[in-house]
Amino acid sequence: MKRGAKLAVLAVALLVLVGAWYLAATLSRRQQDEQADAHAETIDISAGTAEELTAIAWDYFGDAVSLAKDGGEWVNANDEACPIDSAAVSALAETLGSAAAVDKIEHVEDFAQYGLENCAFTVVAQAGDKAISYEIGGAASNGGQYVRLDGEDTVYVETGALGPAFTIDIQDVLRLETMPQDIDMVTGLAVQSDAGVYELRYLDDASDVWYTNADPWFLMDGDSQPLYPLDSDGVRALYENATGLLLQNCQEWNMTEPAKYGLDEPQGTVLLGYVTEDGKEQSTVLQFGDYVDGDVYVCLEGSKMVYRVSGAVLDALMYPDFDAMATMDPCALDWDKLQSVTLQTDGDSYEIVRSVSTPLTEDEQPEDIYTCGERSLDADAVARWLRELTELPAESRADAPSDREEQFSLTFRQDSEAFPEVTAVFRAYDSAHWLCAVNGEQFYLISRTAAADVVDDALAFLVELPDMD
Repeated sequence: MKRGAKLAVLAVALLVLVGAWYLAATLSRRQQDEQADAHAETIDISAGTAEELTAIAWDYFGDAVSLAKDGGEWVNANDEACPIDSAAVSALAETLGSAAAVDKIEHVEDFAQYGLENCAFTVVAQAGDKAISYEIGGAASNGGQYVRLDGEDTVYVETGALGPAFTIDIQDVLRLETMPQDIDMVTGLAVQSDAGVYELRYLDDASDVWYTNADPWFLMDGDSQPLYPLDSDGVRALYENATGLLLQNCQEWNMTEPAKYGLDEPQGTVLLGYVTEDGKEQSTVLQFGDYVDGDVYVCLEGSKMVYRVSGAVLDALMYPDFDAMATMDPCALDWDKLQSVTLQTDGDSYEIVRSVSTPLTEDEQPEDIYTCGERSLDADAVARWLRELTELPAESRADAPSDREEQFSLTFRQDSEAFPEVTAVFRAYDSAHWLCAVNGEQFYLISRTAAADVVDDALAFLVELPDMD
């Protein structure tokens, strides 16, 4: 055969192959589209829309729940006193209102192969006079579940929404009680237990009872007077640990026998004061009952709902470490109220007087002016020193004063009717610390090095060096 004829034959063969491939690809795409269309055409198996549903019931392994809509709210059909979370039930209604299947198998005789002979649970949905019973069976290959409606001989391949939605019991639709989760809403916390009694209180303005407003949380004494301020972060951690996991695991919603949980004689109580979002002052009492397997029973006073929470919650409330929570800022004054500060060291006394300049124009900002006797001081140097005092850290609180030699003292005078004068006296304590006594009542251990730096840094701008010229 000539070369040209051979090329013609090959060209025809190639066209045939290309045509066959195109035809096969077209048929494959058509089959895929038809299958996609078939799956897209779901079968409606709902009793009605979510809004039309008037009753929902299900039985999950013997735990039967029956709910009914009353005036737009969902209630327990067997006991309307049972607190039901309508929002949680509305989510179930949405699932039932959109119940659908992607396929159905008719004239079924052997229901066991679909997990429907002894099905896991049954769901009943009612919309007015129309009710549908769904028997939920085994898993289908599409990820859904086999479902039987009203005992018919047809099995539906449901989309897979019903099963997960209703593997719950009455506990999952209860309207649980709540407590303020934001400590900024809390005004006080009083705990009474076998370990003792204590009270924490938030003082929005502590100027009448304390020399500074730097820390608004206080540990109170037996007469509800402040003992000392607490670090706000420490109080927040205590409160969040105590309330973060509370009131979630409800054991019983209609308690009739408090003694069953040790709540007839609680081993601990927590009185919580707080402000609601609309500004009203409220209080509630938590009661702690018996321990059980590392947990403890809890209820709100006057409530019949019993919860089970980690025993660590009660432990944290009964045994707080207030020494660790105490503020360690012995010189945390309200510096905008400062009038003067006097440093006494080695028999010498230096008084730094603060005044504020009067702006000459509206754009001009007032400035702090510091003087010592008739001499003006470097305002920036004094400001840095005052910040150093503010940040002077105490390593711990001390229980009693020291009678050892005084190293130096600071006397602050401020614009305060209750505390016009605050004194911090530093005395020798041990090889690493000096003890700082604030107003002779609060005692802190301060690093010797940090305290000595306070004096040296002050003398650097207070002492005038002689003129060497």
